[in-house]
Amino acid sequence: MNNTPNRPVDLAPDYYLNNFRFLLDWVHQRYADLLNGQEQRFIQTFYTLEHGAQCLLVRLSSRKGPLFRRDKLDYAEIANLDSSAQQLVEAGLLHRDCAISLETLANTLTKPELLTLFSAQLAGLKQARKEVLIQELQTQFTGPQCWHLWTSNQFGDAYYLDNQAIIQTLLLLFFGNAYQDLTEFVLQDLGLFRYESYSIDHQHRLFKSRAELDQYQQLIHLREQLELDNSIETLIQIAAQLQLPGTSTNEKLQRRRAKLSNYIAYELERAGEHLLARQLYEQSHLSPARERRIRLLEKQEDFSSAWTLLTELLEQPHDEQELQVAHRMAPRLAKKLGIAFPKKTAAAICEQHVNLPPIIDEQGNALRVEEVVRLSLDSEIAPCVYAENALIGGLFGLWLWPEMFRGIEGAFANPFQAAPLDLYQENFIANRPGINALRALLGTGQYQAHILHHWETKSGIANHFVNWSFLSKELLELALQCIPATHLAVIFERLLFDIKNNRSGFPDLIQFFPEQKTYRMIEVKGPGDRIQDNQARWLDYFSRHNIPAEVCYVRWS
Repeated sequence: MNNTPNRPVDLAPDYYLNNFRFLLDWVHQRYADLLNGQEQRFIQTFYTLEHGAQCLLVRLSSRKGPLFRRDKLDYAEIANLDSSAQQLVEAGLLHRDCAISLETLANTLTKPELLTLFSAQLAGLKQARKEVLIQELQTQFTGPQCWHLWTSNQFGDAYYLDNQAIIQTLLLLFFGNAYQDLTEFVLQDLGLFRYESYSIDHQHRLFKSRAELDQYQQLIHLREQLELDNSIETLIQIAAQLQLPGTSTNEKLQRRRAKLSNYIAYELERAGEHLLARQLYEQSHLSPARERRIRLLEKQEDFSSAWTLLTELLEQPHDEQELQVAHRMAPRLAKKLGIAFPKKTAAAICEQHVNLPPIIDEQGNALRVEEVVRLSLDSEIAPCVYAENALIGGLFGLWLWPEMFRGIEGAFANPFQAAPLDLYQENFIANRPGINALRALLGTGQYQAHILHHWETKSGIANHFVNWSFLSKELLELALQCIPATHLAVIFERLLFDIKNNRSGFPDLIQFFPEQKTYRMIEVKGPGDRIQDNQARWLDYFSRHNIPAEVCYVRWS
């Protein structure tokens, strides 16, 4: 079976319209009861439009607006653009000659056009940047005007689109996040991505009420507001809103709130507002809230409370990074309290130091140090592969496949997911008791057939961990032949403990010894390079579990 995505296909000129209709139908089927009157009318009105008007609305909705000049619009698939625009105007989905601000006007004009339009007001400023011209005009014009008054009919018509809030709501309901958009459809249409089939129904909706949806959008708005203005006054104002008691049990909403609380708390901490920062950290259940609270308590010399919280963190860490930081803080804090605390000793990591000559390719470029080492080790009886995170990650993704794509509440919002939405959440394993059966496979010898089965039957389907262009069947079989099940078991357990942080940091190279049915992993470091934290954690873990891994330090000869 071919393990590459389908060959790209030619798209119909109005492909995007079918995608948008799919989006509307999907949202209406699952969330009709949560849509407000304005959103319901938008969907109903859209379906009454002629083909050209529908195309124009979708085209404009996917462009940066909200103002669009007629002389800049040209779409081959829309036979009569003016007629289509007029239909949208009559339907109330597009507006002509509504009042617009100077800033909105300036965004649609070039610098030369601004100088032509406001020659009297901008006399003597021809060499200034466009931003300076706008600032000067803002001192002379304070109120909005319609397009034709601003331009004195010099640049033809312009249309104003004000449905972006509705579109963003529909996209949020469909994708379950604020960063995906309609390009996801295009990637599938082109054959670049195929996605797994999983259960998405009314029971598994991400938002159960309009209140939850509105609260989530409000949190997105607050985060965007901070990107524009993170002054201490704005931070304190938003912090006050976050400190209001939340009543929703929606986990997605709680996590979004906690992430924003952590961000604001850290900014407040940097600004010296320690008390308010601590209050925000206390209402967040996500890392690094506990670590930051410990540091603040230590600054306030409340060492006893800091130690109590640190002990809790050491006994029940949320993730690897939190645990690593806790081990660094513990000896220092224990010393201040006069408590004996054994410092964690680093595991012995195998190292080798080699002198190698640089290699120049046919184009005259020096090969990366990892490739130079790989070539020096590679042989027919001991093949060496540049794998980094792709090989172990691929094995993990194939092994975890049935549980990763199990349809459970809060896992899937749309048909374009390469992973469940709760992949990085603390309850990922608790939500999937079937993972225990996958663990058992590693102890019975059936794991190889299980992994190969998913490579063969799921080939080319998007999976967060599987790089199909890298993971050939030949490489997969070689890895399964040489890496013992006991090693995979302990590696997979560490991945499951903290998938987000532990999915990276694996050594650069892996060398196989098929005759001996063994292998070794090699992290390569060139002159001046050093081991990163996530790499150090993996190397320490490998050493403690007798998994063959080493660091190769290279000096150029």
